Amino acid sequence: MADPINVVEIIDGQKISWLQIRVALLGAITLMLDGFDNQMIGYVAPALKSAWHLGAGALGPVFSAGVFGVGLGSILIGPFGDRYGRVKTLLFTVLCFAVFSLLLAQSTTISELAVLRFCIGLMLGAVIPLVVVLCNEYAPLRHRAKMVTIMTCGYAVGAASGGFLSLHMVPRFGWSSVFYVGAALPLLLGLALRLWMPESIRFLTLRNDTARVAAIMRKIAPSLAFPADAHFMMLTTGRDTGKNGAFSHVRELFTENRTRITLLLWTCLFMNLVVLNFMNNWLPSLVVQTGLPVPQALRTATMLQFGGFIGIALMGIFADRFGYYKVLATVFAMGCAGIALISRAGTSQIGLMVTIFLGGFAVIGSQMTLGALSATLYPTRIRATGSSWAFGVARLLSVIGPFLGGLMIANHWPLATIFYCAALPMLFAMAAVLLMMRTPQPPSTRQDARIQTSRGLS
Repeated sequence: MADPINVVEIIDGQKISWLQIRVALLGAITLMLDGFDNQMIGYVAPALKSAWHLGAGALGPVFSAGVFGVGLGSILIGPFGDRYGRVKTLLFTVLCFAVFSLLLAQSTTISELAVLRFCIGLMLGAVIPLVVVLCNEYAPLRHRAKMVTIMTCGYAVGAASGGFLSLHMVPRFGWSSVFYVGAALPLLLGLALRLWMPESIRFLTLRNDTARVAAIMRKIAPSLAFPADAHFMMLTTGRDTGKNGAFSHVRELFTENRTRITLLLWTCLFMNLVVLNFMNNWLPSLVVQTGLPVPQALRTATMLQFGGFIGIALMGIFADRFGYYKVLATVFAMGCAGIALISRAGTSQIGLMVTIFLGGFAVIGSQMTLGALSATLYPTRIRATGSSWAFGVARLLSVIGPFLGGLMIANHWPLATIFYCAALPMLFAMAAVLLMMRTPQPPSTRQDARIQTSRGLS
């Protein structure tokens, strides 16, 4: 038998292939779906409130139901990526999302909206962690941070698209039209994933699926020849080797000295998601309250997504150069200042656009960068579980973001106070990142993350 072939070593040593670009591109399109859904409900809210004659803050339970569903979906559905495959699980969630979105477009009561938003969230909960893990496992180590974070720009593009689509469709066709579009797009995406998205190379290696691994490796490294009896292994994470076919358990997130890093990661994601969910759901309505005309106010609110797009792209480049921890700590501090300053812009559209842009740059950019970081903190056998549970727990807890936002708005809190409260969690996130910087990684992931760790602590 030929000597074992280290698939990770080959991926890290090759130039980026068209197959890897295809993985990143399909991942970006999939994240566009998540961003589209997360943002369009916020932009539909003013029209829905008017059509159904709802009071201030009445949609808070609907927003919270969606966030809660996303968190639960990450915990319950995401780990299936470790058992049945990243792509199979992803395809299932995308197709279910299409069905629930179609039903939501026909809702007639707040209760129906809340239930269906929960169901949609349940399906979308696994999308970000699964896509991030999949791209991470195909990316060469030297380009991993920027490749993963640039891919996640799809989230911001989708969120901005949802806002602009709502602005043009709702006045002409009604609020439900946006959700009909949200049902059609996932069907096309599901077909694309079925045809062109390869399963995780590391997952297939653990399953000893030699034929599929060899076919993928020939596309990644066409200049190399692999013998018919080739045996593929991963040699960068000690406990992954010799454990082919073994699947993870959640308790492994707290073994091998992972407890501290796991809890700190959850804290960072939770604090950031509280702010992100609040901004995604309530920012359009709050900008309307500044006194700007509704169309102008909604266009101004889209700067959150444009800032996020730039933030995602730049943070990946900076993370490869300076390390995840330094970049995240700096950006959380900037996000705190930017969100607090939104309240000082008054009715100045330029001032609102600049401060909202800064807020989006920090909140959305750091969210996706944290997702990329989470995929480096765990070995392959529990990577999807680790990322999914980090997002899931954080999202479940962050349901308080839109809920508290609804309470503050219903009780007519001053805009300045609302935005100051929204800025505070960013300081706690910065503190958690600084603690992560001082936490050593467990032996089973230390070598995989050697570049990021050394740069982040230097």
